[in-house]
Amino acid sequence: MSETSMGRFCRRWFYCWLVAGVSLFFVGAAFHFLVPVFAPHVPDAFENTHLFRPWSGWTSAYMAIHPLIFAVVFSAFFLGLRDRTAFPAGVRGGALYGIGVFLVGSLPVFLLVYAAMAITTEIAVLWTVQNAMQYLIAGAVMGSVADGVHIQAAVELPAPANRVWDLLLRKDTFLEITRGMMAYENTDTWPETLFSPDTTLTTRVRPFGIGPASQHEVRVVQVDASQRVIQTDESGGLVTTWQHTMRIESLSDQRCRYTDRIFLHAGIITPAIGLFAMVFYRYRQHRWKRLLRRSVEKSGHL
Repeated sequence: MSETSMGRFCRRWFYCWLVAGVSLFFVGAAFHFLVPVFAPHVPDAFENTHLFRPWSGWTSAYMAIHPLIFAVVFSAFFLGLRDRTAFPAGVRGGALYGIGVFLVGSLPVFLLVYAAMAITTEIAVLWTVQNAMQYLIAGAVMGSVADGVHIQAAVELPAPANRVWDLLLRKDTFLEITRGMMAYENTDTWPETLFSPDTTLTTRVRPFGIGPASQHEVRVVQVDASQRVIQTDESGGLVTTWQHTMRIESLSDQRCRYTDRIFLHAGIITPAIGLFAMVFYRYRQHRWKRLLRRSVEKSGHL
């Protein structure tokens, strides 16, 4: 393994270790705080000194940092498995890995504990569900950091496909459907027909119009009018890869389906950017409906 590839592996390992450890910790903490809210009698069961001894300070400290310690091995085996086998990549692969670790490594231990201790079925179920959710979520988050995330959002629009396609190409449409959630600077230099083959758009963006602006570049890869498909390759700021495909499919004379497909990768913050993107594209599609409705109200037709 060359020095460059070794450094790349170590960086990915560090990122995966960190997000896995943090995920394990916060999912466990969420259960710790939510269980008393929804099942207030359960914490009282842990006061039974015949079954549970009080934790010492050292034990409490170890259990607090245990997710980060365990995540070292958890992330290393995941990267080794996905790099050297045909194991699925991405969020799905990470989630499958997390469930596999739970079934093979944790569940047998839990079953032994349940068989040896006279704990209630309710506590046994809570422990099992908590542990399974910790591994599932940590694995999924880790998979997104290692391989990026795929997002798809679709909406049916009450307009002919050709009409929506014509609107999609326009700069004013783009600014309208993104207004309120993403602010773009220097758009006066953009062409009125926004998406043309081999066009590169440069701008600075600010989520929700607040905070410092970051450089963003949109390279138009494909514009297929016959299939009503646009593909862009975007990057900038914290995002290294943002590939976006927009497709319009005719459903009837007055209805069509508009679909956004996105693949993005942003290193250690991929999970956060992915969540933002899911909300952002749903918001854009909501704005599409609003745009078409206002068009009808204004002119009486689409």
